Amino acid sequence: MGMLYRITVGVVRKTVPILEGLGMARFPGTVRVENTNHCNANCITCTRELMKRPTGFMDMGLFRKIVDECAANRVRKLHLHNFGEPMLDKRLVEKIVYARKNGIETRLFTNMSVMTEELASSLVEAGLGKIKISMDGNTPQTFEAIRRGLSYERVVRNIELLLRERERQGKENPRIELVFVETERNYFEREEFVRRWKHRVDGVHITSYHNWAGSLRKEGGGRGRELPCPRIWQTFTVLWDGRVALCCMDYNGDVVLGNLNEESIREIFNGEKLRRIREYHLQGRFHMIPICRDCELRR
Repeated sequence: MGMLYRITVGVVRKTVPILEGLGMARFPGTVRVENTNHCNANCITCTRELMKRPTGFMDMGLFRKIVDECAANRVRKLHLHNFGEPMLDKRLVEKIVYARKNGIETRLFTNMSVMTEELASSLVEAGLGKIKISMDGNTPQTFEAIRRGLSYERVVRNIELLLRERERQGKENPRIELVFVETERNYFEREEFVRRWKHRVDGVHITSYHNWAGSLRKEGGGRGRELPCPRIWQTFTVLWDGRVALCCMDYNGDVVLGNLNEESIREIFNGEKLRRIREYHLQGRFHMIPICRDCELRR
């Protein structure tokens, strides 16, 4: 996210040489595996109420297939989250262990509401590499107005539980980081939030919320620069049922690139559907992909 991308928008005649000139890989550097799209919250910055696809949990056989291909292609980090709460998956620890045995570090993005002492112990022991926790407030009133359905006190208690368990086992991982998504509802708590947590966890991130590819309205949003999105060259998002979505913004699976139950990551990543979308981006024809047309993350 901190890198700068300078890509010239123009007519594309020979796609492959252009991509090679940009140093784009033939295998994704970041693979995101949605172990589940079930969630126990209804946050105001989320499009959960708009999601129409079925909910479920990723089969272990499919997960092993993904990990095996990633390991064979030297992927070293796997994100076990997408559009759901990963800790609702009862086979989460088993998946972390399998990835670690194949030399792959796992990362989670969680609301931290369902952590237990047993799960905390298992996650540390399994070798989870990093955990990012959504924490959009410094008081119960603010947090619970944004993270609807969750308890502020419970989340704080669970963060402290994981910190103690990591110390008890004498481990450095998982790295524990908090993410505060700044909005018009919580910006006044930002500084106190940073002061409270900056010396207690491994990282505190203040970010701004986005419009979920045009699905949510924001106050004061401008159009910004029209640039190709680096995500479609660098990331790979697998939904729980094996279908591959265009990116992590495609919460509904509207743009499906392929299915890992039938194809490989390499085939889909270098396939015709994604090649054409990349061409549209390089040509500045974002209107050809509705989900990309109004997305703020490429600006």
